[in-house]
Amino acid sequence: MPARSFPLVMGALLVAAGLGPIACSEAAPTAAAAAPSVPTPPAGTGDAIWMAQLQRTLDSAVRAVPLRGASAAVVLADGRIWRGVAGFSVPGVPMDTAMRLGIGSITKSITATLLVRLAEQGRLSLDDSIGRWLPPIRHVDPAITVRQLLNHTSGVFDVTDAPGYRDSILADVNARWTPQRLLGLLRPPLFQRGAGWSYANTNYQLAGLVAEAVGGRPLHQLVREALLAPIGVTAPFLDQYETPTGPLPGGWTGGVNNVMATRVSTYSAAWAAGAYFSTPEALARWWQSLLTGRLVGPASLAAMMTTAGPEGYGLGIVRRQLVGRPVWSHTGEIRGFSSVAAFDTTRRFTVVLIANENPAPVTLIAGALVGVAATVASP
Repeated sequence: MPARSFPLVMGALLVAAGLGPIACSEAAPTAAAAAPSVPTPPAGTGDAIWMAQLQRTLDSAVRAVPLRGASAAVVLADGRIWRGVAGFSVPGVPMDTAMRLGIGSITKSITATLLVRLAEQGRLSLDDSIGRWLPPIRHVDPAITVRQLLNHTSGVFDVTDAPGYRDSILADVNARWTPQRLLGLLRPPLFQRGAGWSYANTNYQLAGLVAEAVGGRPLHQLVREALLAPIGVTAPFLDQYETPTGPLPGGWTGGVNNVMATRVSTYSAAWAAGAYFSTPEALARWWQSLLTGRLVGPASLAAMMTTAGPEGYGLGIVRRQLVGRPVWSHTGEIRGFSSVAAFDTTRRFTVVLIANENPAPVTLIAGALVGVAATVASP
């Protein structure tokens, strides 16, 4: 089915479910105050109804697009969790909730949170100039602050827009790209620091280097110790820097299942800007913990929710609306996978959806799941 017809299909699905038509916008909601975590209660018989509705919504969307496969999770404010899959990894192999999928640029949310945690610990300030922590880098103003990296107001050129970048990545799929090699592709800045807004993967490559300089250990070790272990989440891993923690599905781009063969170059280059894999459940638990104040304190969360630019971009999180509901979100798009995470600020639940295909209209599908979850989540 052509991509342009997908919103109509999803609107029909939602109307059939009694949820009304889907709508997505960038309107800015009010940030919700942090709340303590609630242990997961046992699922009751009443849960079967809304969980089945979520599964039907996912099944219908995957068939309607159509997508090869998708995996999703919902974490409610009281800790109840739904997880579901639809479609296939490769022909003859169905998707499984244990599979780890690429989360793409949602990795930026993890990198940003790590730096905010380091700032909470007094090990750096978000207003430090990056020249304090990094050696001189051609085409990078050393006076750029950490905060300006995280909210994309630094003005640095996006290396993924460099002429020949994608061809270079695919020319040798077994080549490991270091951040330093990637930064060698930089061009002059787009604007003076603080004078504009432009989304750039380069910001988060630089942010990853700052985190390692401050923390004194590799990025993935810092993340596991500071952001995953404290909440008991183990599934996420930084591809090409950590060993996969579980099974991986096939990853499809442009209708071809060739992504796993290109992972070394693709994901080593993505690094702190896009190389994490996770199950949707683990990512949803992590996202719920972040937005309910378990990973950072109230002042730090408020700083993350202070936005810049027309996209409502905070520090690694984005303010927007799904099906008319205010959420804090981030999306991801990388070879083989498309992803979205969204925290509903009114009902305080999280939805994560990851497809093993790109491009894919995951935000629209996630909106359908948000619509269902909002009918059962406690206000």
